[in-house]
Order: sequence, then C-alpha cells, then structure tokens
Amino acid sequence: MTHAEITQLVSENMQILTRFSRRLQSVFEHGSKKSRQQMSFLMRLYLTGKIKLKDFANREAISTAGLCGILRKLEQAKLVVRSDDPKDHRDVWYEVSKAGKNLAEKLIDKRVTALSELCKVLPEEDEDRLAESIKTVNEIFKKMEALNA
Repeated sequence: MTHAEITQLVSENMQILTRFSRRLQSVFEHGSKKSRQQMSFLMRLYLTGKIKLKDFANREAISTAGLCGILRKLEQAKLVVRSDDPKDHRDVWYEVSKAGKNLAEKLIDKRVTALSELCKVLPEEDEDRLAESIKTVNEIFKKMEALNA
C-alpha cells in the first residue's frame, strides 16, 4: 500500500471519528457554564496527571498561551490547581483539583456510556474485530508519534 493510500484511509478515519465525536459532545452538558473545550481539556489533564504547561501544550498541539488561557479559567473555577516548579521558576505545573477530578470522572463515565450505546448495534463478531483493529491502529499511531516527536 502506498503512502497516498494510507493517508487517504487515515483521513477517512479521522472524518468518521470527528462525526462520532460530535455525537458525543452531549457529555459536556453537565450544568456548568464552562465551555466544551474547557471540559475537554479538564478530562485530558485528569487522564494525563500532573504535567508542566509546556509539556501539556506540546502534547495537545496547542500554544502555551492558548492552553494557559483555558487552564486559567479552570483554575478560577477551582477545577485545576497551578503550581510553580521549585527547581525552575519559569516552569508551571497543572493538575486537577478534587472538584475537577470529580467532574472529570463524571464526564468520562457519561462518555463511556454514550460510546457503549453506539456500540450496542454491532454484532459481537464486529465488536471483537473493531476492538482488535483499534488496538492495532493505536499501537501504530503511538509509534508514529514517537518517531515524529
């Protein structure tokens, strides 16, 4: 298979995943005035754990200024905790607060439930094939990500 064919398949996959993602956006309707983007980054930070701002920005492919603005709003809402690095005052660490952890866990549970509902239409054989395919794709994407870091 050529690089062009692989690129086309990945592009099609991304479009399908984007459509699924849009269907799952209802999980962000949680009664808070926080944006979907803020809630998305809260969940990502929860799953990542305590991390430096610049490392989190690199990982998420967003500018540090843009991410800092999002995290600042989450910090004001007491969902995220910011701390200075005692070894290097130029570095800033972020992690979710207890309230942020509780909200992130609720959002993740809602997302898992919504995904489960989407999968219910599949026959068991297709579920198994999908699971194996996703595992394989994730392994390969992680390799590509590491090689292109």
